[in-house]
Amino acid sequence: MPAEGFPIDFYRGERIGKYEVVTQLSVGGMAELFLGFTSGPGGFRKYVVIKRVLPDARDNAQFERMFLDEARITAAFNHPNIAQVFDLGREDDGLYLAMEFIAGQNLNQITGACLRRQEQLPLGFTLSVARDVCMALHYAHVYTAPSGAPSPVIHRDVAQKNIMVTYDGVVKLLDFGIAKAKDSLERTNVGTVKGTTGYMSPEQVRGEALDGRSDLFAVGVMLHELITGARLFAGKNERDEMMKILEEPVPWPSHVAPHVPEAVSKVVMRALERSREKRFATGRDMARAIEAAAGKLLLDAHDRAALMQDLFAERMSATRVMLESADGTTNGVMLDSAKRALRGDDGPYLPERKDLPTPSNGVAGMPRKPSRKVQAAAAPRRPAAASQQQPPESKTSNVLWGLVLLGILVGGGYAAWHLSKVLNETVEEEDASALRTLPSHDPNLPIYPVPGYDAPTPDAGNPEAPAKALGAAVGGEDVEEHRPKEAASPRPAKGRGKLTLLVLPEAEVFRGKKRVGRTPMFNVALPVGEHDLTLVGPDGKKRMLSVPITAGETTQFRLKLAEIPER
Repeated sequence: MPAEGFPIDFYRGERIGKYEVVTQLSVGGMAELFLGFTSGPGGFRKYVVIKRVLPDARDNAQFERMFLDEARITAAFNHPNIAQVFDLGREDDGLYLAMEFIAGQNLNQITGACLRRQEQLPLGFTLSVARDVCMALHYAHVYTAPSGAPSPVIHRDVAQKNIMVTYDGVVKLLDFGIAKAKDSLERTNVGTVKGTTGYMSPEQVRGEALDGRSDLFAVGVMLHELITGARLFAGKNERDEMMKILEEPVPWPSHVAPHVPEAVSKVVMRALERSREKRFATGRDMARAIEAAAGKLLLDAHDRAALMQDLFAERMSATRVMLESADGTTNGVMLDSAKRALRGDDGPYLPERKDLPTPSNGVAGMPRKPSRKVQAAAAPRRPAAASQQQPPESKTSNVLWGLVLLGILVGGGYAAWHLSKVLNETVEEEDASALRTLPSHDPNLPIYPVPGYDAPTPDAGNPEAPAKALGAAVGGEDVEEHRPKEAASPRPAKGRGKLTLLVLPEAEVFRGKKRVGRTPMFNVALPVGEHDLTLVGPDGKKRMLSVPITAGETTQFRLKLAEIPER
């Protein structure tokens, strides 16, 4: 796409190094892109995309050093799914890269074309693109330099805007190196493409050293968005997006889109584990998992090409006209038509997802339709069937939480989420108005009922009726009954457990008349048993929250204050 406000031939004929410019393609926060070519004897001509550092970034020695380092590494890459770097040079005190010209569209443009037709991007297309991206990332993550020295490269900016599919159906991963340099300098200039925030891994917000699994998390976010047709962590601004990443739950893809196979959902959710140790170890592992889950759904390059040519016939013609214009073989009418086609809108873009009940994670009979499924209460213990994908117990402290928020506000750090596995259990009538909690990153933590769920009316002559009714509501699955303790004769409990309470907006927390603290609270020790807590928010209203504490376990709630019933 040409830069808004510039005629398509504004830079026509300008030279950058040995390359002649055909047109400017785009302008970002750090660099601008041009379509150019180099020519030689006998009609030789090679088209390239030139990335030139903008003037306001040229005096930054640190950025220049990283730009050069990354250019040297990526120039040595030779993988069919990674856009190649051909040349590095300096022109008028500005560094530039000459990269492979890719005749195609990025995933944002592809989804926009589908949305304009009111069609959904085929699942097999999405999965095959993700598979190829994973293989490209694996190549970079385990890259060995010609000298034999390991030189792994982490992309850090895997998102739809940096993944292209050519009109021949070939997947290309773009923007290695410069994304890392941009991230390292924490530049947030006006003009930087928005939306990148939502693809960052949890370890990035903590300022930890990154490895390839950080990129795989981003692939998981991308997969979830393309499969469900909605942004995962859309917000009003970067800070809002970051807070959503920190706090909001994520539904299984098959829960939002019932046509998605369960095996595919499991791949996506594993990639999105908060603990990197629980994700796929390598890009190759994730690619193989996608292949196994997709089966015959997976499209090959020929099928992808057919879709691309159907979606972008006009732009393909415009691209051809633009290339032919470089040697003067295109008349003015054709060139003007090509300009209008290339200036066409890329949108609409994926909408913000709507809040949905988050189903339990990791069981074969997981709910598929939100309107008929219920998220039920669970005892705070580890589900045996889901042990393989459970993350370790959180060790976050009040100090760390403060540092995380400080990093968000000052350093522009990022965070992400993870969905842990839970058990489905019965909702008793007295729990019907209980609040929903967001899934915890601790495998030992319970999930509580969805607010507003009308529990089955108990049959006075049949105390088992609620459990049977709920079992029917969740598709006939067997559920374990959870009964409250008899108030008249409570059994003495020994030991202590812990409570982590994340509430937005912040609230004062009281246990009886004793002040416990102010949210967010982490790992607060409490005696074993049921505790009725009173929360007082900025509005001064008192809200009651009942929390179960089990010896040696951590119970966690993540919720909005408005979801808690008033006293």
